[in-house]
Amino acid sequence: MSSDVLVDRGPPTRSIQKRGPLVGVRVLRVVLWLVVFTGPVAAGLGLVLVSDLADRVDALSRLTGAEIPADTGPVEGFAELFLAAYLPSTEASPPGQSASDGGRLVLRTVSLGAHQIDVGYYAVTVAAVVRAEDTAPVDDALPEDSLVYRVGVVETDSGLAAVGPPALIRIPGGGAAPDLLVGRMDGLDAVAGLEEATVSFLAAYLAGEGELARYTAPGSQLAPVVPPPFVSVEILEAGSVAIGDSVREVVVTVDGIDELGRGQVLQFGLVVGERDGRWEVVELLSAPSLAKGKE
Repeated sequence: MSSDVLVDRGPPTRSIQKRGPLVGVRVLRVVLWLVVFTGPVAAGLGLVLVSDLADRVDALSRLTGAEIPADTGPVEGFAELFLAAYLPSTEASPPGQSASDGGRLVLRTVSLGAHQIDVGYYAVTVAAVVRAEDTAPVDDALPEDSLVYRVGVVETDSGLAAVGPPALIRIPGGGAAPDLLVGRMDGLDAVAGLEEATVSFLAAYLAGEGELARYTAPGSQLAPVVPPPFVSVEILEAGSVAIGDSVREVVVTVDGIDELGRGQVLQFGLVVGERDGRWEVVELLSAPSLAKGKE
């Protein structure tokens, strides 16, 4: 695979430049207008105030220009395009054309980020879902693989270019999961009415059973998933912890069953509050809260 694939470069990295000389011009204009409209005395006072401001701006302008982070979007996009063209290719097939055997069909790619190695030189990590290309019948389901590659991309005078073939690396991650604020998944039945409220909310939210507003706090903007992805929802494990007066955080793992009988395990973090003797969902968290000191 040739490494001379080129595209236009995005705008170069810019920095905030010093503006010291302009400050004096602006100060002079302010003073002149003060003389015209307010007279010499007010102008003199204005000169003192504006001069003090000018001194501060001049001091700031003498600092090193703040570097604006480079936009790596074009670099990451180029790496994805390069990988999508490279993987289906073999020595016997031109770049971008699927080989009759031995090649890989790229189903989708996504950039996991770009690391700047040097000025204009990046290592881009790209995840790809691929499938082997062979002569198997179309009806046969071929296995799909999730692989992660690293592509070296450099900025040249003509545009972006890959420095060579990609490297295959292990899938990032695999570290130990941090502790959650809800430390024990010991059920919700110890708090009167909490389990029933949680089950009813999730059934309305995910399976369209009942009105969601019945299980949420007044003024809540929560809306059910439409169309409902499941016909039933079962709680596998749950736990809660008090985070305020009559307010708790709930973490619940559920098994949602769709109309074809297929199950999917999901986890939700909820903030619930007690009002008039019943629990209501106040907030659906983006993710369960981490234990204190881990946020």
